[in-house]
Amino acid sequence: MEKVVCACGASALELYRSSKRLIPTLLDKPRTGQVTGLSVPPRQLLADDMTVHGIVSKPYHVLVDGNRGYNQRQDIQITACYRPLPPRSLIKIDRSFWTVSPELSFIQIAGDNTWSNFDIISLGYELCGTYVLDDSWDGLTCTEKPLTSTEKIGRLTDSIHRVTGIKRARNLLKYVNGLSNSPMETVLAMLVSLPTTMGGLGLGPISMNHPVATPVGRRRVDIGFTRQRVGLEYQGKEFHSIEAAGRDARRQNKIVGSGFTILNVWYEDLVDEHLFQQFTDDLFRALGSRKRIRTSGFHTLQKILRMQLMPTVTRYGGNEF
Repeated sequence: MEKVVCACGASALELYRSSKRLIPTLLDKPRTGQVTGLSVPPRQLLADDMTVHGIVSKPYHVLVDGNRGYNQRQDIQITACYRPLPPRSLIKIDRSFWTVSPELSFIQIAGDNTWSNFDIISLGYELCGTYVLDDSWDGLTCTEKPLTSTEKIGRLTDSIHRVTGIKRARNLLKYVNGLSNSPMETVLAMLVSLPTTMGGLGLGPISMNHPVATPVGRRRVDIGFTRQRVGLEYQGKEFHSIEAAGRDARRQNKIVGSGFTILNVWYEDLVDEHLFQQFTDDLFRALGSRKRIRTSGFHTLQKILRMQLMPTVTRYGGNEF
């Protein structure tokens, strides 16, 4: 079999993000679970292959066939596989370059202790959402469809064993909700839905970009509490034009007219302590719930969570403030 390079872990994630609007084409490539022939070429050839596919961060993360033997190098971090993986775990980008699937990448990154639990959950939202973080002017590219789903990741975690990160991936996946449309929707969703022991409000279940039937057709709300018919709309996008803001307001009027209570949330509501507490009071009131949080040290946990989450947007140059 011809020798093949296979990006994995963080390098696979970098490839997905660099693919941007070509992600649907990437996902439609042939797949396999066979690892025979996966190897590492000489240093310059590997660098050329990685650069062509949008991977520039070192060390490169590479999956290899452990039965062939391998040598560690400073420019690579190797994950050795000694048996076939579940079907469709690897994507064949071309004859000599593959990548692990988004589902397997999530599991592998969960095995990296330099990523916090909040980072892993945020990554799950991204992989299961309709955006990828990148270096464009607003820090993200919206995609036609998610790279994967919580169901697909869950199926892989159930079918793969003795892999670094598998237990952590299983544990954190339950906090991920699919179909987020932006990093700030992800931040807002985590703040309201994560358990109080992690600093969240412990509210839910939630439905991202939830469809609502109105007299003029289906509309969507950013975060829906479907049982209570309450929705959250994130409004903190500076690049929204006056015309777009007007369209958003009219869209909300249709949703409200269909029996949904809509709470608008701005960036300032999430970073300013006083405004954040006002927002949470309004949310509990809209949901018809009493704000009774008994977790010891909750306010400290909540502040840590907000401090951890908000930089995840500013790091990537997002203009959603």
